[in-house]
Amino acid sequence: MSWHAVDAVDDAVDATRRFLFPFSLVRWTKLGFLVLLMGGGGAASANASVSAVSDAGVISPGETGSVSTGADLGSAGIDPRSVTPGQLVETIDPGVLAVLAVGIVLLVAAFSVVSLSLRLVFYDALRTNEVRIRQPFRSRLRQSLGLFLFTAVLSAGAMAPLALAVLVASAANAPIGVGPIDSVAGSIGSLATGPVIVLGFVGAAFVAIAALALRFTYEFVVPTIVVEETGVLGGWRRFWRTLRTRWTEFVVYLVVHVIVSVGLSVVEGIAAVLAFALVGTVAGLVLLAVAAALGGLGALVGTTAGTAALAVVVIVAVASLIGLVLPVRVVTSSYRIAYEVSTLGGIDGDLALLHRDLDPRVSESAESDAVDSPDP
Repeated sequence: MSWHAVDAVDDAVDATRRFLFPFSLVRWTKLGFLVLLMGGGGAASANASVSAVSDAGVISPGETGSVSTGADLGSAGIDPRSVTPGQLVETIDPGVLAVLAVGIVLLVAAFSVVSLSLRLVFYDALRTNEVRIRQPFRSRLRQSLGLFLFTAVLSAGAMAPLALAVLVASAANAPIGVGPIDSVAGSIGSLATGPVIVLGFVGAAFVAIAALALRFTYEFVVPTIVVEETGVLGGWRRFWRTLRTRWTEFVVYLVVHVIVSVGLSVVEGIAAVLAFALVGTVAGLVLLAVAAALGGLGALVGTTAGTAALAVVVIVAVASLIGLVLPVRVVTSSYRIAYEVSTLGGIDGDLALLHRDLDPRVSESAESDAVDSPDP
């Protein structure tokens, strides 16, 4: 018996080769852009600049809408030059913090939706064998929004048992002052060891199931919603019929995917190390030459020219590093996704996503038909 997850290992190689070659700079540039920004529920981080906060001013406690300056801090008995982060936070109005927190959450959510939409654009490229960005991006925004909400709820569900366990453990040792939580913590703490272990296994099983559902969402439901032109719930309903009847195929897939992922990670790691070594060596030689011209290593940070040269070298080095690593990521990401959709298409032909020019099974079938039906 042939397992589709095993057959897809070779099929994905052919699909990736046909998708990426013959080489086209425009095509690879677009794919590099997608690989750089697309994700599965991407994350973002926000950094607050202390200088920006001090320039804009902070709200003094008890004075809504007023701005606290260095003079205000001095009058309050706080030396502006030795102000600590905790003292600075205490001077900010809670309303401002709430608005800032909401703004950060909205920015993260917006970036995640955009990232997911770009992921759908990549699947569109495999489906049509044309790498377009703007039109597919706009048409997939609604699906990506639903995908973001679904995966956010699923991720929260996966983390809930862990967060609850930490919270209960903390409340059991030191009540936190919230009646229901302290009561639950006390009840669990009074249980015997056996029931606690059972609850631990139940929580671990819940986390494992949620994590597996999240993974299947990205690896199988996403291509399903692209093929079926439906939302994430409709995609799950359609994929569930296949999963329920061919579940052994997906068990094999999980095992083979580990091997595939390890292999791709090794390739990406070697490429990153080589690129970092090359870029680091060249950047170091350039900085040494600049330092020698300016009179010593201290001149790199002690003079305007040295600081400017250091900034330019760092920017060029980062750009060069991305330029060297990104093509490898294009190949590995294309192969990983091609492997996943090849497996799904092999298990359920109605969910086959690869364009006929990329799918080796279609080519083999066409060649077989040509042999079986020679021209008269």
